[in-house]
Amino acid sequence: MAQSKNVRMKINIAGEELLLTVPFSSQDIVRQTEQAIGDLYRGWRIEFPKKSTTELLAMIAYQYASYYLDLRHRYDNAIAAAQDTELLLDSLLNKDTN
Repeated sequence: MAQSKNVRMKINIAGEELLLTVPFSSQDIVRQTEQAIGDLYRGWRIEFPKKSTTELLAMIAYQYASYYLDLRHRYDNAIAAAQDTELLLDSLLNKDTN
């Protein structure tokens, strides 16, 4: 039996069930994401008992956007450093052959 390219999944975020269709190979990361958000939500629910669910979800969205943008910045810096290194190596190799 051939595997479908996509699979339908049901996840729970802060008591809200979401139906997703994701690539078959992404199931594990979807479950890990659900778990990480759930852990953060439960922890902040205890730490900030007066905050509404909406406020907590906004805080979680900010947290993950911040992680993403920081990671993107690091990635861009790593690409730039790799390109600089490649240019330096090319110039050194060209210098030796001349």
